[in-house]
Amino acid sequence: MLKKLLYIFLILTICTELAGAVELLQYNGPGIIIRYEPPLENAAKKISAAYPEIRNMIEDKIGWRLEFIPRVILIHQRDMFRRMAQNDLITAFAVPGKNHIVMDYSKLDRKPYDLQETFEHELYHLLLHHQISAQSIPKWLDEGVAQWASGGIADIMNPGGKDILKQAVLSENLLPLKDITLRFPGHSRGLLLAYQESKSVVEFIVHEYGEEKLLSILNSLKEGKSVEKSVSENLSIELNMLEQNWQQSLKRKYSWMSYFANRIYWIIFFAAALVTLIGYLRFRRRLKKYRDEEEDSILNEGDDI
Repeated sequence: MLKKLLYIFLILTICTELAGAVELLQYNGPGIIIRYEPPLENAAKKISAAYPEIRNMIEDKIGWRLEFIPRVILIHQRDMFRRMAQNDLITAFAVPGKNHIVMDYSKLDRKPYDLQETFEHELYHLLLHHQISAQSIPKWLDEGVAQWASGGIADIMNPGGKDILKQAVLSENLLPLKDITLRFPGHSRGLLLAYQESKSVVEFIVHEYGEEKLLSILNSLKEGKSVEKSVSENLSIELNMLEQNWQQSLKRKYSWMSYFANRIYWIIFFAAALVTLIGYLRFRRRLKKYRDEEEDSILNEGDDI
């Protein structure tokens, strides 16, 4: 129910923003409809031309037919998109109830936020929700599968390329999966962590059990089974144990020894700089002491005269 309310809110927000914005033009491609601001005609045609190949790749990856018509909205005005997304880090989002994909072109016209790759990512979201009810698929699995299937691409910016997941593991501040089942945190750090955790846990499933098992979980969800039952039936492990095993794998990967090993050159550089600074300060202190002694010696000689 909460997910449905969130989708309704997104739809109302989009309609409200577009009603007071510039008129959008429309491009009808093969099996796709794209609405765009006038400066983005070339971008609309680029997406339309790429869609057939992207659709085939998605169908081959997941094993489901993409039978609906995606409706893409390309926004050029960053402020307008930010009001829709309710977050500065978001570059695109899907509204499954209407098969809408809304994209902020101002963030997607350059690497690493490539337009076609982000479009592919959002199509995975639409396909998952077209086949699985919103009540059945947890948000962490929805987002994790979309990132895994699209080659690691996310619809969010990560300023500075920070590895929030590693920091959370080392500080023992991972988000429990139950906390990112219905929605992700609104604050930037929590949002980035939720995205990285979602990708990580799905990659863990694929690594430990294989792609076929992940797809089997999705098919079970498609049949209306809960995520707990889908995991236990296909992986022969309870969801809470799967989560514990995943967290343990992260702790092994991101141990403090591993953390320092990955930064050994920076540590050596910092240590060398610190030794140099200490040596310089000691040299200055000795030099000052020597000058003071010289001055005292001269003064003493003067007194003797």
